[in-house]
Amino acid sequence: MKKFIGADREQRMLMPFDLGDWLPENHLARFVVDVVDKLDMRGIYNQYKGVGSTAYDPRMLLSLLFYGYSTGVFSSRKIESSTFDSVAFRFVAGNHHPDHDTISEFRKRFLGQIKGWFKEILLIGKELGLIKLGNIYIDGTKVQANASRHKAMSYEYIQKLEKQLEEEIEKLLDLAASKDEIEKGSELDIPEELKLRKNRLSKIQEAKRVVEQRASERYQKEKEEYDAKMEQRNQKKEKTGKNSRGKEPKAPSDEPNDKDQYNFTDPESRIMKTSRGFDQCYNSQAAVNDDMIIVGAYSNSHANDKQEFIPAIESVPEGLSGEISTAVADTGYFSEKNIDECKQMNIEPIISTSREKHNSFLSNILNPDPMQDGPFVTPVEKMTQKLKSEEGKEIYKKRKQTVEPVFGVIKEILGFRRFSLRGEAETDAEWSLVCSAYNLKRFFKMQMA
Repeated sequence: MKKFIGADREQRMLMPFDLGDWLPENHLARFVVDVVDKLDMRGIYNQYKGVGSTAYDPRMLLSLLFYGYSTGVFSSRKIESSTFDSVAFRFVAGNHHPDHDTISEFRKRFLGQIKGWFKEILLIGKELGLIKLGNIYIDGTKVQANASRHKAMSYEYIQKLEKQLEEEIEKLLDLAASKDEIEKGSELDIPEELKLRKNRLSKIQEAKRVVEQRASERYQKEKEEYDAKMEQRNQKKEKTGKNSRGKEPKAPSDEPNDKDQYNFTDPESRIMKTSRGFDQCYNSQAAVNDDMIIVGAYSNSHANDKQEFIPAIESVPEGLSGEISTAVADTGYFSEKNIDECKQMNIEPIISTSREKHNSFLSNILNPDPMQDGPFVTPVEKMTQKLKSEEGKEIYKKRKQTVEPVFGVIKEILGFRRFSLRGEAETDAEWSLVCSAYNLKRFFKMQMA
């Protein structure tokens, strides 16, 4: 007769249980708790006054957030329910069950400290011998904002709606002053209609002001690049008597584009092009080393990567930044200014000057560009030569093997595709939280290898 081991769900424990017995020794949850115990949180504890009901330990709440994000659980409600359903979450929480409001409020309250913890975790990784630098690989990925793109309005439509509302307000004021309307007692509630339109007009005008301010800021940056390019072209013409190759750069405009947009749910987010079309997003940047560890990270609302190369290098903590020898990025980051500033930091830039064609390696071997040098060899030509050298090709090809897989893990395995918070500062902090959680998981796997 066959025998089976049954599930006796009524069996009581004769001795108090130990949560540690229910979790394997080599488990990510234990590693997260151990690392958080090493973080400097004195400033956090000092913010608790010790009055009122007893608060949950900040280290425990931070460990819950880190473990949640490293396992693809981002919602405070899901983290709360996991402290009941998951042995690992129950271990991290010490068999407590902080409610989702407590977890969410803790995350919001200490957003400003998250970037500091990101750097501390990296330095802990260095102490453990898990981080080495040399080459870093820079790239960005568009992450959905916590806002619908259907709540966005173009500058062209903002102007049209502003004019329409002004005309409607003027008509309502004329109607209110009409004696005939007063006498016949219109069913239209003019004061209420005026209030409604004035409120809408105020919001529309604020949106218009923000879009125009953004256009002005964009103009200042584009004007600097334009002036530098024109200066270089003029110098070459004066010394050689020949015009520079290619079209003359187009002077930028300080006027907003008709398609410039403003989102009323999250005004600081932007419409950006993604692999799935256009969406309301933030641009999240990462600098990754050869071991696929994120050594620098931040997020902002700049749709263009060109201005992010130097900030991405500067996002690497001081304790690590001195060890960078080469910074590698794709063509979206290329500019003469980036090359010059990178060299001033004693870092060798490797930035693609054009999109790499598939199966182009044979053509590069058979038709190599002749090496050129001299005062009038452009930075583009110099960088192209460097990329076609054996050393340049060897370093650049690692970009797709490092930073791009990191984004794949964050988006496909962890499932982080949309920010929970709104606003540039808030999403920047949440991206640091995501990258810290990713690094913790990466450190754990490297230790186990």
